[in-house]
Amino acid sequence: MSVSSPVSHPRLLTPLFLWQGGWLMALSSLHNQPHQHVAASLLVGLDKDIRVTCEGREENARAVLVAPECQQSLHSDGPVAILHLDPDEPAWRSLALQQPLPASRQQWLSDTLRSLCRMEIAAAQVATFLAQLRQLASPPPLDARIAASCAWLREAPEPAPTMATVAQQAGLSESRFRHLFREQTGVTFKRYLLHLKCQRALSLWHSGMNFTELAVLAGFYDQPHLNRTLRAMFDALPSGYARGQTVQVVSLSIPAENRTTPVE
Repeated sequence: MSVSSPVSHPRLLTPLFLWQGGWLMALSSLHNQPHQHVAASLLVGLDKDIRVTCEGREENARAVLVAPECQQSLHSDGPVAILHLDPDEPAWRSLALQQPLPASRQQWLSDTLRSLCRMEIAAAQVATFLAQLRQLASPPPLDARIAASCAWLREAPEPAPTMATVAQQAGLSESRFRHLFREQTGVTFKRYLLHLKCQRALSLWHSGMNFTELAVLAGFYDQPHLNRTLRAMFDALPSGYARGQTVQVVSLSIPAENRTTPVE
């Protein structure tokens, strides 16, 4: 991890909460280099404003929402909550309709997440917060074929199904599926698969785990492939968060509600 704050290794304030659709954690501070990942990012200062650069544009605010596939960097000397939301996660689609986030919404996010970080946080409280995000607005739901494909890909063992196979399962030609997938999610099929490998790596990882073993289990070619991907997507490796502290990964069981629209 590239860290330039006075705190050489930011301290984790919460476990890494992970569900099929995103993850949440809070850190004592964070300064990272430009990186680009498939998930949307909700970045929230817990005590003061943060500085986020997105596609070359700098924004100073208490909470910043970054769309999928936008190059970004975050600078915060104080505690910050980081929420990653998959392109098909209803909470991201709901928040996107709030852009730009009004000051009152930013303050609510900061106050809510700060209270979560200062208590003995439980999975149920994170689930409640996510439900609140999903209910902020009513975005058009995903096409049912694309939503079903995303769900199938999350459950599919390695090696992942090819686009041709997934398109056939969805009842679409490969070219139509490619176009519809990008239109509905905002990302390419190939990048989405790579994102799911990263999510799988996070769900499998624990402090002290051998990276070679993790790479194989998550479906990467080898450890260098895993390292390059995590650097490009997060400007970080799990070991960067683990120095001198125990990292706990908490998997949540949260229903993927409100994801689909009927096929006409």
